[in-house]
Amino acid sequence: MSQEPNQNEEEIENLRIENEIKKIKLTLEYGATFSKPSENSELNPHIEAQFLDNIEQFEKAYNNCKQISIYDFIGKPEFRKTDDIPNEEINAELGKMINLMNESGIYLDTLCEVEDPVLYRFITEELFLHETDDVRIEGMSYNFIYEEFHPNHEYDIRNHSLEFINSFLDKENDFYTYMLTKEAENNIELKNFRDAFTSFSLHHFEIQEINFDEEKAKVIFEINFSGAIEGSGEIQIYSGEGNIELLNTYDYWSIHKVKFPS
Repeated sequence: MSQEPNQNEEEIENLRIENEIKKIKLTLEYGATFSKPSENSELNPHIEAQFLDNIEQFEKAYNNCKQISIYDFIGKPEFRKTDDIPNEEINAELGKMINLMNESGIYLDTLCEVEDPVLYRFITEELFLHETDDVRIEGMSYNFIYEEFHPNHEYDIRNHSLEFINSFLDKENDFYTYMLTKEAENNIELKNFRDAFTSFSLHHFEIQEINFDEEKAKVIFEINFSGAIEGSGEIQIYSGEGNIELLNTYDYWSIHKVKFPS
């Protein structure tokens, strides 16, 4: 019995060596990279071995795969055309179609509410024609978002405006800088305004109106926020109407100009 701990330790050490050899093989054959774990987060060698086997299985399947339509991927199921389905049956037909896709690891989500006939038509007339890698591995799925095919500009404009305001008025968060156009990045007035305060408190923000076309947008909002002036601690309050102008560049809405109430 005294030999068992030594045998177990030797087995684990051999497994660690095998894992390192697998890593080298994956790096040489597929260009995989592996970071070194910290001393306190070393992965269990048995779990790591399974993880490496999964990577190798995926890489082999991916390198030998071909492109295939979603319709072929899920087995070419029979389906009814949208125009042939009565309104009272469209919800059930949509549910059947989504279940069929899910069974094959194909998932479709929406960011906004999309009417059942519109979503069903999208699946059968657009998504089915979309090509993907013919790779089938247990536990692996393909995920699609309706708005990636049909952007909801009003939704994006509204969310980007809200995210910008929240980040801009959070002195510990500079995420807003990634939402700006090049011209806005170089806007000294915007930067100086923010730098003049130690902190902000947002009390109210509500979008009143959104106007847009394919290239530009303007958001009119009501806001109430206060800022602690740098160096003095004095509180300045801003309340009233403001606006944000956005530009659509490379299918992404970026903040171009901002006007806060006086």
